[in-house]
Amino acid sequence: MTMKRAKLLLILFLLVGISSYAQKLSGFGAELSVLSFKPNLRMWFSKTTGAEIFAGQSSELNDFKPNDLEAGFKFLHVIMYNRTDRTYVGVVGKWKWINVYGDVDKTSLPIPGILIGKEWYSKRINRKGFAVELGYQYGVKSYGRERIGETTFEEFPLILNLRYSFYRKK
Repeated sequence: MTMKRAKLLLILFLLVGISSYAQKLSGFGAELSVLSFKPNLRMWFSKTTGAEIFAGQSSELNDFKPNDLEAGFKFLHVIMYNRTDRTYVGVVGKWKWINVYGDVDKTSLPIPGILIGKEWYSKRINRKGFAVELGYQYGVKSYGRERIGETTFEEFPLILNLRYSFYRKK
């Protein structure tokens, strides 16, 4: 069993391409999406690999009240790197807690997705970054009660995020 874990770790490091000379950054910021606003924490482990966690308020496609909560993660891989910008692809996994029939009931909705993004950052006085992300996500759930009937909740399939971050070097 230990040999399998060692092989898995070796393959993971080779695929991810973590380099020791790379620029390592961590930062916090906020993200404005089509139906949500989320504070987040993003970490670049190397020039080519990063991750982000986020949580915030959101709304549903057919109900524009921001009364739902969502939280999730992104795993990012850079495909083009320059000193002042990066272009990356990533996978998104988030979980959304939907208020059903007002605030009477709650249900949860898992949402996977993929995205491509471009981040520009400034290294002047403070390290700041601005990013635009586009992608696709999918989430559908049916929720039913005996008296009221069944309701279907769908997540808006288009990912369109605008982010602003404050970074610091590790």
